[in-house]
Amino acid sequence: MKIKRTASALLAVCSAGLLTAGIVTYAIDNQASLKDASLENSFIRLTVDQHSEQSEYLQFRLATTGGKTGNQADDNKNITYRNFCSGYTTISINGENYVYGRGVDTSQPEYNAEKKCHTSSQKFGDVEIRQELTFAEGYTPGYEDMLNISYTVLNAGENDSIGVRVLIDPAIADDDTLRLSADNVSISKEAVFAEKLPSDWKAEMSNDSSVSAYGKLSGSALMPSSITFADWYNIYDSLWDYSPDINYAISDASVAVKWEPVKNPVNTVFSTKYGIRNTANTGTDNNAQISSPKTSTKTVVRTAVFMLIAVVSAFGSYYFSRKEKKNAQ
Repeated sequence: MKIKRTASALLAVCSAGLLTAGIVTYAIDNQASLKDASLENSFIRLTVDQHSEQSEYLQFRLATTGGKTGNQADDNKNITYRNFCSGYTTISINGENYVYGRGVDTSQPEYNAEKKCHTSSQKFGDVEIRQELTFAEGYTPGYEDMLNISYTVLNAGENDSIGVRVLIDPAIADDDTLRLSADNVSISKEAVFAEKLPSDWKAEMSNDSSVSAYGKLSGSALMPSSITFADWYNIYDSLWDYSPDINYAISDASVAVKWEPVKNPVNTVFSTKYGIRNTANTGTDNNAQISSPKTSTKTVVRTAVFMLIAVVSAFGSYYFSRKEKKNAQ
């Protein structure tokens, strides 16, 4: 009887432990962690240049870690060009254009693993702007697989007029030619959308459609005024105004998301998203998947094994317990 009680107790402990392990394995993947001056979760990795003596100070790179769930082809790939300086943000103040990162720091730039973001703030004259780069949900609840790129006006005069342009240099691995589309409409030549904005845009590898990145415009509190698709070599030196050549074939993709200046701008937030697009069924059977996404199919298998062993252990514990009671009668 003692042996059976011990076995029953051990099985109960193992069952509880394995259930806990299964839950932990399933839940921790959406957490952010700091690694080598970068911030990452199971989907993407953010790296911000924090060397104030560099011209690309406070500019950022984005890459995948696990990328899209179940698609190992997009694991550990750049989704912006590998150099910090290839993409930047312009702050337009009363007709004068400034590059974010070349102002005067008003706070210490820092990563925050708990809030899953990198924050900094700078002054340009009397205007103070905060940059927040935050892991955020994109298309499916629970999947923090996109970077929310946000600029908030902290201080400005009532008569100041402030606008923002975010220039993104998308690249996947070393492919920066890419195939671009907006709302599933292919874009091979320079173009601008101003009157009717697409809800999202897509950049995919020119030789592999299974590896792609997305920009998301919909859902922003303040929608952009325009989005321009252009060849990087043409638009890079234009800090603000750029007229795309609709006959020019894009060979090096770039995307400019722009908000025309607004007055009385204090507390105005300019934000857009860029990252990976995961999809999942929203039925009852997938609730856990949506709230606690996995990095890859390996995690799914590992979690399933843990849970199966836990269930078997629990059944064994219940069986021994019943058998002990029966024998005691």
